[in-house]
Amino acid sequence: MTTRRAFASILALGGVAAATSLSGIRPARAQEAGGTIERIKASGKLRTAAIPGAEPFFHKDILGGGWSGACVDMVKDMAAALGVAPDIIEAEWGTSVMDLQTGKIDVMFALSPTPARALQIQFSDIAISNAFTVIAKKGLSVAKWDDLDKPEIRVAFDTGSSHDIFVRRQLPHCTPVAVQSPTDAIMALQAGRADCVVQVVVIAAVMHARNPAVGDLILPQPVVHQPTCIGVPVSPDPRFLTFVNNWLLYNRSEGIVQEWMFKALRASNVDPASLPPGLEF
Repeated sequence: MTTRRAFASILALGGVAAATSLSGIRPARAQEAGGTIERIKASGKLRTAAIPGAEPFFHKDILGGGWSGACVDMVKDMAAALGVAPDIIEAEWGTSVMDLQTGKIDVMFALSPTPARALQIQFSDIAISNAFTVIAKKGLSVAKWDDLDKPEIRVAFDTGSSHDIFVRRQLPHCTPVAVQSPTDAIMALQAGRADCVVQVVVIAAVMHARNPAVGDLILPQPVVHQPTCIGVPVSPDPRFLTFVNNWLLYNRSEGIVQEWMFKALRASNVDPASLPPGLEF
């Protein structure tokens, strides 16, 4: 009987073979230079970064120092498909692109694509279709994004993230409150240093579940969707990106990505049924 793991490996190898035959790269030359997959296998580990305070994607055990979360399950599964061990370092959203560029990590999960980032790294197909939401202080009326685009409205977000990019583009007239992490953004709201926090819905749902009294979780109109992808370094050898896309296609089509997301949300006391409709995992 073919197991899911075996099938994923066969699928991945098939994608790699197809990429090699169609890419136009001379096999002998690619073998001499050594590609990303060969290097990862030779090192025995798949390196990625995790962001503290970014549940449900990443969760750090403060006492034990270990990591859990949807993206941690993903890297473990991908590493197993490659026959190597996962190697997770702590980082920030704002440094993840540089970490890929400089070879500090091999892959980055839950990364939002932008044209500027695409000039520096490569992105997989869409892993999750997210949406931007707001946690607003009690009494602040928010029905549409324009309600926040005012100088008197202080909007908190974590620096270098998709939240940062969205606020500066979509709310150019607000007063930005840039902090280090999603948790710090909530703390700014609690301390009265911000009137609201902008976060993608799965992160906002976790933050709101921890302290519902902090404010109201709102999905302003029009709904702005945020694709979440997997980032990899730029390489003349396309096989690793092909492998990542095949791995993603298999796990999405089998509903496994959704299982990982729901598991991580429940671990953070969020009922997946409470999320706004239209999310795709």
